Amino acid sequence: MRSVNAVKSVHRQWMILKFLSRSAEGKTTDEILDHLTSEDVSQQLRTIQRDLAFLSEIFHIENERNGHEVRWRWMPGSSGALMPGLSFSDCLSLLLVESSIKPLLPVQLLKRLQPQFALAKQTLSQSSLFANWSEKFASAAPELSNIPPLIDEKVLERVQNAVLRQQQLEIRYQAINHSAPRQYHLAPLALVQRGQVLYLIATVEGHSDIRRFAMHRMSSAELLGMNNPITDFSLKAYLAAGGMQFASDDAAGSIQLKARVRKQQASFIAEQPIAEDMELTPIDDDWYRLEATVSDSWQLRWWIMSHAADIEVLEPENLRANVSKQLENAVALYS
Repeated sequence: MRSVNAVKSVHRQWMILKFLSRSAEGKTTDEILDHLTSEDVSQQLRTIQRDLAFLSEIFHIENERNGHEVRWRWMPGSSGALMPGLSFSDCLSLLLVESSIKPLLPVQLLKRLQPQFALAKQTLSQSSLFANWSEKFASAAPELSNIPPLIDEKVLERVQNAVLRQQQLEIRYQAINHSAPRQYHLAPLALVQRGQVLYLIATVEGHSDIRRFAMHRMSSAELLGMNNPITDFSLKAYLAAGGMQFASDDAAGSIQLKARVRKQQASFIAEQPIAEDMELTPIDDDWYRLEATVSDSWQLRWWIMSHAADIEVLEPENLRANVSKQLENAVALYS
């Protein structure tokens, strides 16, 4: 019985350490209790308090008191990475993932993964066979790279908690079309990474429409302790309906795109179809006819404009007119 209890204690303490390693601002004992309960680890609050006191003696963790609230965290500069050894294949995969996602993810999200990436690099550097891995493996961006915007780490963690706990949130937000920040009372629904920008999907108090809030434009976030009133939101359905494709003011929703496409561009499109029902039909030796059901969005229009010399929009007429107008404006800039 003693050995069984010892195993349970080690498992519980391991789960506590891992939970703390993912925290930017520390966790209260109640939050740790909730996490362990969600992981089906049975415990009592007093047991967790004893665990934390014990762990603080042998690991670099500390507590910070703010009034009656006490938060536990890894000490700044200490390694909160609790990760077993990696195979060489695991290391290479991790480092290729790092080079692929670095141009996309905000710095604060990448910071959580740095201990794992550092462990992978260390493991490979200790091998005479794999030490020069960076000369043989690489990841190249398919388009112009931008530097991801910075996100306040504490704001990010509080928003993540609000989404996971289904609690309402108050944020201070600087919209790109407003001259000064504003306060918003939100019912958060989901977090979605779109390219290099992380968005909170939420509704604003007093409104029913679903809106997007760029995380890097938030300067503060506070949990309100009230349950989210929206319980029927489906992220999968929202994404499938084109919720993250940013429709234009004159957009028509889902459209039947018809266009002429040069042969070489048609070959690229055939390898990476733009829709499940896409069809490419030869017209002559140089051109193909493209038909596909797509969402009329900024993304679609940027794609068309980026291949303007190789794609001619035929239908719908309003999209053709919009592209034609954009091309006229572009020519005017260079004339």
